[in-house]
Amino acid sequence: MALKGNALIGQSGGPTMVINASLVGAIQAAEARDEIEHFYGAIHGLDGILHENLIDLFREDDEVINALRYTPSAALGTSRLKPTERDLERVLEVFKAHNIRYFFYTGGNDSQLACHLISELAKQSDWEINIIGIPKTIDNDLVVTDTSPGFGSAARFAAAATQFVAKDAEAFGNAEVVEVMGRNAGWVTGATAVPRKEEWMAPHLVLLPEVKINPDEFLESCKAAYSEYGYLVVAVSEGFAFADSDVVATTDKLDEFGHARLGGVAQALADLVEDTIGARCRWDRLGNMQRCFAYCLSEPDLQIAYAVGEAAVNRAVDGETDIMVTIVRKQNDPFEFEIDATSLMSVADQVKTVPLDWINERKDGVTEEFIEYAEPLMRGREVALSPDLPSYPRLRKLFVDKKLGEYVRKK
Repeated sequence: MALKGNALIGQSGGPTMVINASLVGAIQAAEARDEIEHFYGAIHGLDGILHENLIDLFREDDEVINALRYTPSAALGTSRLKPTERDLERVLEVFKAHNIRYFFYTGGNDSQLACHLISELAKQSDWEINIIGIPKTIDNDLVVTDTSPGFGSAARFAAAATQFVAKDAEAFGNAEVVEVMGRNAGWVTGATAVPRKEEWMAPHLVLLPEVKINPDEFLESCKAAYSEYGYLVVAVSEGFAFADSDVVATTDKLDEFGHARLGGVAQALADLVEDTIGARCRWDRLGNMQRCFAYCLSEPDLQIAYAVGEAAVNRAVDGETDIMVTIVRKQNDPFEFEIDATSLMSVADQVKTVPLDWINERKDGVTEEFIEYAEPLMRGREVALSPDLPSYPRLRKLFVDKKLGEYVRKK
């Protein structure tokens, strides 16, 4: 017998262009399931749960919910909180106080680990609840699933931005280094090579964190490409390092999970390249635009994101728990996929890196196998851009107060 009670969803980690599509998929699936009486959203992920900052998603306007499907960033707010044992106990207290029988958390591998830990604690306390992780990360580094919602759109933006600055570099006969997100996995950086149809086209070198190259060999390749094509473009992951060295550039600051904040790789390489080729070398760091530049939304990415949110709710109500929903690719052209699932522990704290045989022999580019994998995920939406500037909705955030009694469910 299916559990009857309330559901709760939160968003975590870095936002994406399509994370809200997963939220909308979950909300609309929940509205069709009688087992879910109220569907709450946690403001700022686990932080919101710990402080009981919960909103009633069934009371939000349909027009706003529908528009959120195409709205970038995280409508519920996000968090990078790494929960302590006491935090996990508090989460369970909140679940019991609000009769939460279904919990969904949208995020990457750290978030899936948090889901699993909460699920295990619930089992030990005999609290019946079904918990499902919803995949999300532009880094595309979740294992088991074919791709992660958010990657296709971020990859599309990074590839487009690289082509745009390449034309500027070509016009001046200069060099350009483009820094792309990716601490340990170079998926987005590798995707900048997808539009390269001819040898003279950019990027001429693609540097991923999966492999390290000799700096002298890198600079020789830079000189050769500049001499051959009259300009030079290098795409580099923020986590890249030369052989026998650490990451090229970090700061003294740490993120919430204890990782050094990355940044400055492009500038460091640009200085080396400029001294080597004797021509000006500019640099650009794509930054947060990789996560939110909605003009580069990928249609497959949108479809996948909505589907995983919808499937998570339906699978939970049907009795599944302690899993993350996954994407299985069926074919590339046209792109088709289906939804499956894997245990939370199979993805928690794991990292999917670019296969070494998808990186060229010189370790400064990607192979055709990589292109065949990435290109179908990066296809754009076949709709014209609005002539107006972007204007996005926001949730009304009608907070829940259990002392005031239950709200009437929106039909």
